[in-house]
Parts: sequence; structure tokens; C-alpha cells
Amino acid sequence: MTRTSPNGPAPGRAGSDHANNSSPSKKPKAIELVALTGAFASVAAALHEQGFDDCWDADAITRLLDVPGAFGLLAFQPGDNARNGADIPLGFVLVQAVLDEAEINTIVVTPSARGLGVGKKLLSGVEKRLRADDVTRMLLEVAIDNEPALRLYRGFGFAEIGRRKRYYDRRDGQKVDALVLEHHLVRD
Repeated sequence: MTRTSPNGPAPGRAGSDHANNSSPSKKPKAIELVALTGAFASVAAALHEQGFDDCWDADAITRLLDVPGAFGLLAFQPGDNARNGADIPLGFVLVQAVLDEAEINTIVVTPSARGLGVGKKLLSGVEKRLRADDVTRMLLEVAIDNEPALRLYRGFGFAEIGRRKRYYDRRDGQKVDALVLEHHLVRD
């Protein structure tokens, strides 16, 4: 199931730095979403490395995107065109939908963008896409000790439906339980 960072997504956890070592100096003026395609797989892999001990490389991300029903969204802060500034990657989410159910396989936000609404923007983008595809239920897993991620998910309407004992392996050898969460999408 989901590999939500053991250190978590925005507004709490992910890793240690931006994929391109740029960072928003404060809340981004805009957070934009684009479809995560193979062309962005290396950017996503660099972001994933910041949030997971067991991170996925660009090939793994590309293979996941090739699975039927899979899609991803990449969040970024647009660069300053007047100064020829580069876009700043902020986070991404990978999802797989089958019939009326979807699972968030992974979500990660770069550390300097935590607490700035990136995680919420990604989840909102996922929900919008899933509603359009008539999906009615979303699932994910999150480490039991990842309070910032749990606040984000619960605030978004996710509820606990189960637990996976000793699911996450930490670098220090510790094993941490994962909570299984679900969110029912209400039709408009």
C-alpha cells in the first residue's frame, strides 16, 4: 500500500532540502500543479529521496506511472519570468485508481515547503481528479508517529480503518506501525 514518508508530507515532514537546492524564502506566492510524467521522474526521485529511507529512483517512478490507472501530480513554485528564474519543485503525489477506489502510493513535500499548503494542494488536486473519474474512496498508509501528516490527513477527512504492525523500517533499525486511513469522496 501507500508509502507515505515515515517522516511525512507537508505540513510536517519529508526530508532535508529541495531537489534543486532552491527554496521558497517564505510561503510561495503560488503553488501550481502539473501532471507528473516520465519527463519529471528525476525531479520526483530527488524529492522522494528527501522523505524516505527507502526511496524510489526515477526508473521506479516511471514504472509506477506506467501502471494502468496510475497518475501523479507535481507541485512547484513558478519561477520569476522577469528574472529568468527556475521553477522550484515542492512535492509530488503518486496515485493508483482501480474502478471506484484509489490508493495514494506516496506523497512527499520538500522540507522547506512544509506547512505552506503544498500537501493540501496535492491532496485537493488528487481529489478533484478522482471525482472526475467517479472514484468514491481513497486509501493511504502513514507512520503512526507522523503527527504532522496525520493532522493533514485528518483535516482532509481521512479516518483510521486499520493498522499494519511494524510496517516502516527506520535507519536506526526501529520498526514503526502504519495506520491505514480512508477518505470517502462525496459526489458533488
